[in-house]
This record gives sequence, C-alpha cells and structure tokens, in this order.
Amino acid sequence: MILTIARKEFVDAWRDGRFRVGALLVLVLLVVAGLLARQQVERAQAERASAAELERRNWVEQGNKNSHSAGHYGVNVFKESSPLAVFDRGVEPFVGTAVFLEAHRQNQVAFLPAQDATAMRRFGELSAALALQVLVPLLVILLAFGAIAGERESGTLRQVLSLGVSPSAIVLGKALGLLASVAALLAPAAAILAWLLARAAGPGASEVWTRAGWLAAAYGAYVTLFAAISVAVSASTRNARTSLTILLTFWAVNCIVAPRLASDVVHGSLPTPKLAEFETEMQKDVQDGLDGHDSRSKQLEAFTRKTLQEHGKSRVEELPFNFQGHVMLESERLASVVFDHHFGKLWDRIQEQDRAVALCGVAAPMLALRSASMAFAGTDFAHHRRFARAAEEHRREFVRLLNEDLKYNARPGDHRYTAGRELWERLPVFQFEPPPFAFAWSEARRSVLVLLGWFAASILGLVWSATRLRAVVA
Repeated sequence: MILTIARKEFVDAWRDGRFRVGALLVLVLLVVAGLLARQQVERAQAERASAAELERRNWVEQGNKNSHSAGHYGVNVFKESSPLAVFDRGVEPFVGTAVFLEAHRQNQVAFLPAQDATAMRRFGELSAALALQVLVPLLVILLAFGAIAGERESGTLRQVLSLGVSPSAIVLGKALGLLASVAALLAPAAAILAWLLARAAGPGASEVWTRAGWLAAAYGAYVTLFAAISVAVSASTRNARTSLTILLTFWAVNCIVAPRLASDVVHGSLPTPKLAEFETEMQKDVQDGLDGHDSRSKQLEAFTRKTLQEHGKSRVEELPFNFQGHVMLESERLASVVFDHHFGKLWDRIQEQDRAVALCGVAAPMLALRSASMAFAGTDFAHHRRFARAAEEHRREFVRLLNEDLKYNARPGDHRYTAGRELWERLPVFQFEPPPFAFAWSEARRSVLVLLGWFAASILGLVWSATRLRAVVA
C-alpha cells in the first residue's frame, strides 16, 4: 500500500504543471551554476598556472645580486582551486588566491576574487550548492504543503481512511512519492555535475570521489528532512493554507534569516581584529618581543655575545663566516615566533567562528549543511589555513637558503657579495599537497552530527504525525 500511494504521488507530481515548471527552473539553475563554476575554476587555474610560470622565470632570471636583497625581491605563490569548487566555492572568493613571500614578513593571502565582483554579489553567488540549499527545499515545500492537508479539505482523506488504509501508509507513501519526484528531478543535474567533477578530478581522484560521496549523502539527508518535515506539517494542520504558512516561515528562517543572524551574532561574540590593528600589533611585537621587555635589539645583542663566546672571538669580523648572514638567520627565527603567535591567534579565532556558526545549525539545518559542504568540498577556511601555512613554511625555507648562502659563501665583512642563477635555481618550486579526507572529516563531523540530529528528528516527526492522523480527522 505504501508503494502504491508513493507511485500515485509521483505520477500526480509530474502531471502537475506547476511542479514541472518549478522543476525545470531548478534543474536549469543547477546545471548553469555547475557549468559557470567549472568555467571559473578552469580559467582561474589557467591564470594561476601561467602566473606561477612567469613568476618562476622572473625569479631565476633576476640577475646577480646580494642573497639577502633577493629575499626582499621575493616571489608570489598561488593557490589552486579544489576540484569540488565546481560544486561549492565556499570561502574561496573571499580569502585570496596569492601570497607574496619575502624576507622579514609573513604576508596574508591577497587578490580576493570578491574584490572584483559587482554589487550583485551581495545577493549571493550562484552555485549548485546554493541552489540545493535554498531552492530545492522551497520546491519540496511547494510540492508537499497540500499533500495531506489538501486532501483533508477536499474530504478525500476521510474516504481513504474509511477504506482501511492505515495512516502510516498514507504518510509514508506521500513522503516516498515526494522524494522520488525530487530524486528524478535531481538525477540529470547530478549526472552533469559528476561529469564536470570527473574532468576536474585529476591526481588523487579517489580522494575527490570520497569527498563527493559524503557531499551527496549530506545533501540527500538535507532534502529528505525537508520532505519529512513538509509532509508531517501537512498531516498535522487542518488546511493547506496553514501548512504553507508554517513551512514557508520555516524555510525563510532557515535559508534567509539564520545565515545572516548567526554570522552577526558569532562575529559580535567572537570578534577578529581589524587588519590595520593586526599588522600594527604584530610589527610592534617583532621589534619589542612578545613580552614587551625583550626587544629585538636586546635579543640580537645577546645572540652576538653568545656567538663570539662560542667561537672564542672578540669581534664579529674574526668569525669564520659572514656574520650578517648569521644574524639574518636568527632574526628570521625570532620573527617567526611572533608570526606564529599572531597568525595562530587570528586563524584560531576564525575557525572558532566557523565552528560556532556550524553549531547554530541546531536551530537551522542549512547552517550545518553549509559547513559540512564546504569542508567536504575543500573550500572552507580550515583548508585555506593549510595552504597559508604551507606558503609560510615555503617562505621560511626560501629565506633560510638565501641567508645560509650569504653566511657561508660571502667573506666576513664583504658587503659586495652577489649570487646568481645557480642559487636561484636551487630554490624549490612551491607545491601544495591538499589535506586528505580525514582532515575534511575532522572539520565536518560536528556539522554532520547536527545534520543527522535534524534528520532523525524529522523522521520521528513524520512517524508521530502518522500516529496522530486519525485523531486529527475525527
């Protein structure tokens, strides 16, 4: 009986012209969003690859100069987009695409795509993920609000129950038919997105497909919980108008109000420093020390005395190496301690904000889904932090090699020493290895648990509405 009712609901849905129009619009938006995202990702990857090649050529062809001067000449490294950015771009448009590596400074990632966007971005960026998070639940509501409430108004529900059909069969059959209709709608879009992903996967394809599988499961749970809630509300209200009002209010709070409200509340309770304040405070600590008492000059004076004592010399000119290069190595080490402290605090705070917003998913399932989606797609801040950290490690290795060349190859006191192409070519090309799926899961598990809580609650609500269906009609 459940399957019979589900089949009838499926057929009725596809006979409904309103559903066909709505389904076509959603399908077109999903496909267009995927194709546009793929075009953007391919163009960005080509531009960054070209820029990286040009940057390397400029570096190795910079000519002869002092090793430390070359450290100030610096290099740019570029962030590659995640293959799953074709589905969910996450925070990528807002966190930058390139970082300039130079001596004495840890720079933030720059060149944010959002800076070049039009004012239309304030309404959100079209993506397949956004369409599934916002538009598909609305379509489910419009399809399901009258599934049972409408039959109650017309009197057909009483007739069906009088024939001995159980309330649970009606409720579950309606829900299954609804889900089958939505699945039939999403199948073509899923096939196209899978094809786009196959083109973008490249090396490490198994990791990408694992992430994609978890994305599919998360979105499947999200659509299912909306279907269950919609049918449960329809079964529990006396008319379709009341059912539609309740469901549209829930949709608006979940998809429109909650994301903005949660972001504002979390940012207010867990604020981040302004960029100018952050840079000023960090540079102050570089000069004065983290404790404010042990300044850079005092630390380097103590380092000089220690070095002279270790080598039994009275003047730096007597040391068996170039003392300027030796001091530069120590200076970078001291600065790195300050950089790690300040950037660590900043990045920790941003991740605290992200996790707090994800926990707000207890009140609105879209928040939990959005966090899990970005984590599995590799486009959340935690993945960006891994890139920024890898870039900083590369900067330190890059500067260390230059300062060691100055220390060991320049004669003591020689301020005219220069290095050339042989040294520049020794510096490795920056390569970033994306974190494994285990890392994505560690970031997504809280959101997944919240989403599973909503899923379980919606199923329980559906079952409860079935047990109450007869009493409501009586």
